[in-house]
Amino acid sequence: MIINPFTPNPALQPYILAYGYVEINEQIDSNNPIHIFPVDYTVMCFSLDEKKLIRELNTTNTFKNPLSYVGFLDRLRSFDSFTRKVVQVYFKPFGAYKLLGIPQHHFTNSATDMEALFPALKLTICQMRDEMKSPQKVISILESWLLQRLFLSEKICTARVEYACDLIKAYAGNIHIAELCREVAMSPTTLRDHFKEKIGFGPKTFGRIVRFSQLRRLLCENACLKWTDLADRFEFFDQTHFIKEFKHFYGCTPSQLHKMGQLNFTGKLTDSLDL
Repeated sequence: MIINPFTPNPALQPYILAYGYVEINEQIDSNNPIHIFPVDYTVMCFSLDEKKLIRELNTTNTFKNPLSYVGFLDRLRSFDSFTRKVVQVYFKPFGAYKLLGIPQHHFTNSATDMEALFPALKLTICQMRDEMKSPQKVISILESWLLQRLFLSEKICTARVEYACDLIKAYAGNIHIAELCREVAMSPTTLRDHFKEKIGFGPKTFGRIVRFSQLRRLLCENACLKWTDLADRFEFFDQTHFIKEFKHFYGCTPSQLHKMGQLNFTGKLTDSLDL
């Protein structure tokens, strides 16, 4: 798997982490699926492999849209057919709401056709198709559209949710909701509503995603870590609670995660792009 990062325009950096060009050379099928885990960012994808069908393992879910947006996930997704070449935009947790202006709860655990949301994108998509041999040119065209969206979304404010997300990350997802409410001067109901609109999930679920994103990275960097050490470090009640939560997000135990190897798509992205 080849992953090349690109830096966003400075005006977009408050909302976009990075762009990436991803080329997958490994064999993908039902015996060797590609795995995508919950992470603390969302993604827009433009396929440079027009004829390739994206199909989710053990389901009838298929995707053929050239430009799609994927909101937050709270569980493992595996695919037995996947595009071989793709340009991706990695949004900060609140970034897609700022630039798209659409409540994010509509996009959780799903991929949405961007042209259906923004019919005027058809011309931009045609321009990107004309340049599919050059990922950098595709990114430049897509970035021009994102800069237009930034201008149109000038009045959308995400500052307090951004601050709340920073606090959740600083506490590795373990900050109490009452403390978070005090810090951002919101009631629990108002905070939950803001998160569902601007992030997609409530703050508690987002905290769990952050917690396991940090835990997964630590586990992948230190294969010899004991489960008990991870459970203590990330403040789980006990090892049973830790394993139950881990399986909910990743569909496997920590030791089994390493066996996913080269087709651990999320792991490759975070390692290559430092997301």
